[in-house]
Amino acid sequence: MNVMSVSAVTITSNDPERLAGFYSRCLGIPLEQASHGPMKHHFEGWLGAPERGGVHVAVLKGRSGRPDAGGTAPTFRVREIDACVNELAAEGIAPAHPIAELGEGKRLVSFRDPDGNMFRLIDIGS
Repeated sequence: MNVMSVSAVTITSNDPERLAGFYSRCLGIPLEQASHGPMKHHFEGWLGAPERGGVHVAVLKGRSGRPDAGGTAPTFRVREIDACVNELAAEGIAPAHPIAELGEGKRLVSFRDPDGNMFRLIDIGS
């Protein structure tokens, strides 16, 4: 498997509106409300231009009552996400959920590393 680049940083919070306001106001990250595919109400924006390898930043609602309701997860851009999932499975690493179809040809899957940190793989198509 070859990771092509960091595609995104996802931040979860029990209060995503407050956190998105913080990152927008204090760091100047342009985050706006969005809703698409399985990703319901959240905030997202870009650091740099997407067509030039910019990094997508998203602030999502954490799952209340779970210890991982807040946190940060990197998303790595890959080709052929199904093959990547199979390679990780051969190493005994199971996905946290089935591959999600995000629309526009984008497919995403999440895993946990040996320390329990979440990371994601995304295939954005051609």
